[in-house]
Amino acid sequence: MRQALLTAAAVYFLFGSTVYVGVMWALHFFFYPSWTSMRLDSVQDHFIIPTSAATRFFLVVVPIMFLTGLALVINEIGDWGAPFWAAVIAFLGISGSTYVGWIHIIPINRRIKAGVADEATLSHLLQRWMFLNDVRLVTTTVMWGATVWYFVAKGNLVDALKH
Repeated sequence: MRQALLTAAAVYFLFGSTVYVGVMWALHFFFYPSWTSMRLDSVQDHFIIPTSAATRFFLVVVPIMFLTGLALVINEIGDWGAPFWAAVIAFLGISGSTYVGWIHIIPINRRIKAGVADEATLSHLLQRWMFLNDVRLVTTTVMWGATVWYFVAKGNLVDALKH
């Protein structure tokens, strides 16, 4: 049973890492270019609706990632090899991404959603938002890379988690 739970935890963390990093890369390369010229009359459809949906989605995914990531770290304690450090780095990646999101990005989302008075303010907020999400682009990329490193370092994950 323990082996199955650890396998499920590892697979879930890989799933969450992949979705999270994919969203961050898509934001950077596909959405940001149109957001630099966003206007007050388009912010609802092109910013508020998508960011609200992403927030609701990640409110479910991320807490489970914390639990599964922590389980992977705990499972590797005592074996200070590559899997332990990969799990720690992946866990730090989700922690850093969450910190930037909740402490810095969500307040900007709320301010934009509440309504801004002019396009200069909107532009300033969106520029700040994009910069902060570029920080998360880095943290999620490191997290995803560490998660893949974990799988590679474990080799046959099903057999390796039996220890």
